[in-house]
Amino acid sequence: PLHSRLYFNPSSDFLFAPLISAFPFQNLRNNVIIPLENQSCLGPMGNSDPTNIINLETSRIPLKSSNMNLDWSQAFRSWPSVTPGWRNWFRRVANAHRTNWEQYDISQCLNLSLSEIVRNELMLISASFFWSDAINAFMFGHGPKKPTLLDVMMLTGLNIHARDRPFLLLEKTTFKIETKSIGGWKGYISKNMKTGSVSAREHTAFLNMWLEKFIFCGKAVGPTNNNLKLAEALADGNLVPLGKHLFGAVYHLLYQVSVRLRNDQPITNLGGPWWFIQLWLHMYMHKTMVVDLSEMKF
Repeated sequence: PLHSRLYFNPSSDFLFAPLISAFPFQNLRNNVIIPLENQSCLGPMGNSDPTNIINLETSRIPLKSSNMNLDWSQAFRSWPSVTPGWRNWFRRVANAHRTNWEQYDISQCLNLSLSEIVRNELMLISASFFWSDAINAFMFGHGPKKPTLLDVMMLTGLNIHARDRPFLLLEKTTFKIETKSIGGWKGYISKNMKTGSVSAREHTAFLNMWLEKFIFCGKAVGPTNNNLKLAEALADGNLVPLGKHLFGAVYHLLYQVSVRLRNDQPITNLGGPWWFIQLWLHMYMHKTMVVDLSEMKF
C-alpha cells in the first residue's frame, strides 16, 4: 500500500507530499522526525484508532473534573476591536509599506486588523473544557485535535520558516514610545500618527499597536511596549517567524485556561489570541457550528 506523507525540504522552504511505500518505513512509524537524505519527515504518523488515547486522557480534561459554572465575564476583555482612527492610520502606513509587508509575510494578517470578528464566547468556553494540557490537544469524541503551524500559515499568512533570533528581542529599542497616561489606544494613535512621509519611528509605533492589540492581545487592554522590539525588527525589514510567536501564544493561553479550570478558578483576563482559536475552530468545526465559511467576510 502507498501512504502520502508530508515532507519539508530545508533548502527550498517548501512542503511536498511524495508517495512512498509504507513497508520499508514500518519501524520508523512512531519517530517524531524521520531523516531522509536532505529532507526531514514531519511525524509521527500516529495510530489511526484514537480509542486508547481518548480513554487515557479524557479523565484529565477540565470537562470531567471542573466546575462548569465558573466566572468567564472578564475572559475576553482583550478581544481585538477596531479603535477609532486605526483605519486611517492603516491606510496611511500601507500606502508607504504595503510592498514590504507582503515581502515579510505580514500583509494578510495586517488586513485582518480591519475586520471586526464577531466573538463567539459560548464556542470558545465550550472548547476550552476539552483542552488537555498533558498532550496539548483538544480531546474531542473523534480523537485529539490541535492547531498546527500550517494552520497558522493558512489562516494568517504569517511566516513560520524564517530563523528565529529571540535573543535579539532582549536588546534595547532604538525608539521610545510613550504609552502611559495618553488616553488609551485612541490617544496612542493621535500621538504617533503623523503627516508627510512615514518615518521609521511611526512605522514601528504602528506595528507595535498591531502586535499588542490585534495579534497577541495583551491583558493590559491598552498601549504597552511589550512588543516594541519585535515591531522594530519588522519595521527594519527583518524576516521574523511571527507565525511561531503566535503559535506559542495560542498554546500558552490554552494551558493557562486549562490550569485555572482544573483548579476551579474563574477565568480572568489572561490576554492572548482568542481570535485565532475561534478562526481555527470555525475552520474545522464549521459544519457542527453551522457556520457557512463561504459567507464569512474578513
